[in-house]
Order: sequence, then C-alpha cells, then structure tokens
Amino acid sequence: MELQIERVPLDTERKAIKVLRICEDRQMSEQVRSICKIMAKRALRNNRLGSALSWSIRAKDAAFATLISERFLQDYNNKGCFTDLDLLDNLGPAMLLSDRLTFLGKYREFHRLYGENRFSEAAKLLLSLMTAKIAPRSLWMTLLTDALPLLEQKEVIFSVDQTYELMSCLEELNSGTKDSNQIDQEEDIESTKTELLRLALARNLAMAIVKEGTIET
Repeated sequence: MELQIERVPLDTERKAIKVLRICEDRQMSEQVRSICKIMAKRALRNNRLGSALSWSIRAKDAAFATLISERFLQDYNNKGCFTDLDLLDNLGPAMLLSDRLTFLGKYREFHRLYGENRFSEAAKLLLSLMTAKIAPRSLWMTLLTDALPLLEQKEVIFSVDQTYELMSCLEELNSGTKDSNQIDQEEDIESTKTELLRLALARNLAMAIVKEGTIET
C-alpha cells in the first residue's frame, strides 16, 4: 500500500487531499507528513503563501512554518498589509508550532484589534510582543512605529508603566550594534523615527502621569 501511495502523482491539491485522507485513515503518519511537505514546498514555489503555511502546519513542520512566516512578514513590510487574513485570523493553537509563526499570528491580531478601535487591547498586545521577546529584534522599530498612532490618540492609551517599557525598548534598540552596511539614508530615516517616538513617548508619559494622578486623588 505504501509503495502504491508513493507512486501516485500529486499534480493537484484535490488529488493530494484525497491521497492524504486515505493515509490518515490508515494511520500512515510518515506518508501524511511527506505529502504535506511536498505540497507546502510546491505552494511556496508558486508564491501561494497561505496554502504553503496550511500544508506546513498540517505536516507539523516547524522549520518550514518559520520560513513561510518570514515570507509573510517580508510581504507585509513591502506591501503594508497582510494577505490570507482568514488563515491568519484562525490559526488558533497551530501558531505555537514555531516562535516566528506565533509572532505572525499575534502581530496580525494586533492589527485586527487596532482596526476594530480596541486600542487598549492592541497596545497591551503590541507591548507584550517586545517585552516577552516574541518579536524578532529586526522588527522592533516597525512595532514601535506601529505604537505612534496609539501614542498620538487624544485619550491616553498607554499607562505610565507601559510608556516606560516602550521607552526602555526604544533605548535598548538604539544601544545595539549598528549594521555597518546600512546606508546613510536609512540611518537618517531611523533617526527621524527615533526622535518622533521620543517626543510622542514624552508627551504620552506626561499625559499618563496627570491621568493616573487624577484617578488616585
């Protein structure tokens, strides 16, 4: 039976799913993983990231799920939006397959909360991604920049403690080793972002102190 399965050409997803179900019914776990990996790699070659991620999760392939998660994040950086929202919004426990997949799922959740005007929840999640070291350090500036619209709200979103934590993250990022290959223009952009963030954080801190002081009295 195993030899017969291996000879079946997986030329369409429909055929692959049919063969997969046969293997699952017969508890042929190795064949299940092999089929899922083949289909995940094929989907990635065709730049179908959602399909590739689904197959890698089904294969329980942490390394490949990490690779595809990185591609999703690169796509987001290039386009400014996520694709395959239905998949990303419904990862559930599957996001625990790899650290990068966990970050991808939670980062998408932040954007969903922000889009629904659930600013306090979004702020708490964004901060936790950095303080719990779930976010890759290379994306810290992106996350801190994401915090800017929350810092500039008329209503105070980040508490005093949360603002100090954001300040700490910004300073930790700036005290790190600079990339020697980084061109001057990129350095200027980073410096501008840093100054904008420092001003927004200082303003938010002052407002949060007043707000919390008022509540205490």
